[in-house]
Amino acid sequence: MASATVRRNDLYQVLGVAPSATSAEIADAFRAQARHLHPDRNPGDVDAIERFKVLTLAYQTLMRPRSRDAYDRRHVVGRAPGAAPTPAHRAPLFRSARRARAAVWSGVLLFLLGIAVAAALVVVDTGGTAETVTLWIAAVKLLLCGPALAIAGALRLQHFATGQ
Repeated sequence: MASATVRRNDLYQVLGVAPSATSAEIADAFRAQARHLHPDRNPGDVDAIERFKVLTLAYQTLMRPRSRDAYDRRHVVGRAPGAAPTPAHRAPLFRSARRARAAVWSGVLLFLLGIAVAAALVVVDTGGTAETVTLWIAAVKLLLCGPALAIAGALRLQHFATGQ
């Protein structure tokens, strides 16, 4: 029930702090409110217990840097309502021409390995059906992923060649 309440509330509002608050300010705000809402001080008060759960969840989320960053990204803290989110910067698949060439050659080798495995499966008796199916799945993965890697590397090499 506490998580449903938190979805409706802003965690910073629950604690009564600004989105720019430091960890110390968040901890102080939590302690001040927790003293009044703690279930031991309010036995049988269901509303106080729920508010304490929401307060604790807000504190735990905002005190951990990773979870606070994730919360801030999800709730777009500090941005005007309706503003478009900034696009995430993505690193290129292969950062250098050398890595792109390595991807091309690796893709070619994986494809050749897939052909070798498929040929071996045609010739050699592998035993049970389950083993045979598993080996064919591996061969098909090699036959599909090898060219995909080679093509991605080739496209990146082309990108380096044109200087874009």
